[in-house]
Amino acid sequence: ALRGVSADARPSFNGPTFRCRDGGAEMPSARVNDDYCDCLDGSDEPGTSACALGAFYCANVGFKPRVLPASRVDDGICDCCDGSDESVAGTCQDACE
Repeated sequence: ALRGVSADARPSFNGPTFRCRDGGAEMPSARVNDDYCDCLDGSDEPGTSACALGAFYCANVGFKPRVLPASRVDDGICDCCDGSDESVAGTCQDACE
């Protein structure tokens, strides 16, 4: 599953290629979330902390969705109440209410 992307934005990640949201580079979809920042706007790394300008979408099902700076992804701190910002299983409990 694609981490850090809202349901509305998912279609832009489907298909064989991905184009940066700023209209810049186009790349094979395999380079999305590969922990290397290819897009100047950080849009190719929604589920990693690779891009300084990147953003991570927390769905927080049962609560309010939230967007975090990419620097908070996989930092060992549970910023999303659903724990989706931490990829290591068991790091965070789902605390959305």
